[in-house]
Amino acid sequence: MSADPVAPPQVQHIHHHYVPVKSSGTAVLLELLPGALFQTFGIGHIYAGNVGIGLLFMFGYWAVAVVNLLLCLVLIGFVTWPLCWIATAVVSSIIASNSARTARA
Repeated sequence: MSADPVAPPQVQHIHHHYVPVKSSGTAVLLELLPGALFQTFGIGHIYAGNVGIGLLFMFGYWAVAVVNLLLCLVLIGFVTWPLCWIATAVVSSIIASNSARTARA
């Protein structure tokens, strides 16, 4: 018996992965609205696809909020907490917007 000189055809698996378009405006809104209502930043980053950075902003801000809550006992926290919130809202929104913009590209 002779071996078949024709090799079996190779099967190619083609994966079509759909990546939805990420809006930078939606990422900013998902940063600011939960941040203003629930003191939760990072959701816009998670939306843009940066889960690690989103969780870092979320838990990092909560850690800063606990420190500021303790500082409220000596009255300085009433100044530092709003400043930290504003700084986090601005920086986190800009980074989330840029992340969504690069995810589109």
